Amino acid sequence: MSLLIAVPVFGQHEYTHALVEDLEREGADYLIVDNRGDYPQIGNERVLTPGKNLGWAGGSELGLRTGFSEGYSHAMTLNNDTRLSKGFVAGMLDSRLPADAGIVGPVIDDGFACQVTDDKPEAAAYRPRPQYRTVPAVEGVALMMTRACWDAVGGMDLATFGRYGWGLDLHLALAARERGFGVYTTEMAYINHFGGRTARVHFGQRRYQWGAWLAMVRGLVKLHGWRASLAMERTLRREDRWHNEVPRDYTTHPLESP
Repeated sequence: MSLLIAVPVFGQHEYTHALVEDLEREGADYLIVDNRGDYPQIGNERVLTPGKNLGWAGGSELGLRTGFSEGYSHAMTLNNDTRLSKGFVAGMLDSRLPADAGIVGPVIDDGFACQVTDDKPEAAAYRPRPQYRTVPAVEGVALMMTRACWDAVGGMDLATFGRYGWGLDLHLALAARERGFGVYTTEMAYINHFGGRTARVHFGQRRYQWGAWLAMVRGLVKLHGWRASLAMERTLRREDRWHNEVPRDYTTHPLESP
């Protein structure tokens, strides 16, 4: 198995540089998709400069498409405002994961309720656990696909989700399951996520959140209908309107050798 990690960026270089240190430590194959065209390399990073701002979705699509065209069995989009646990790449490619895995993500300190951990250490201090979760979706902040799954779902639907990217990860999960693939997170890999800094800087927080939410709802309903779209709500929220914790929508299983 092989993995190419694509990191779409638009400025905020200090976050990318910190992540690059983690990627180098892990011996990862990775590339930077430089949407603004001004990324300052600190080493031998591979950089793709598309010549215009493709956004998170377009940058992710370019990165994953590049990985699969170069023969990688797996490709991942990874936000630049993240830090990685030790053994991250090995954890993501763990051969003990189910054979039907089409989409896999790490556990995370801040993200979808089905992916968050109870304890929230710094990534470098995380202790891997030989467990995986069957989840409704994997958050796009760190989303890995197999080539077979990518081909089956037709890649990333930029026509529907391209501007903001919200909902693209939910669509991919729904589409993958419809085609017989499993969607999982592994507790052998973990990230810290500092939370949409680049997007808020570029769009403005209020404008960004409202526009992205509306685009997400419209896209999911168009492709999957109201019922499936509403069922995904539990994936996004950790509290109800009265601030009570909602039931966790996942099941945990031990990682066992075949």
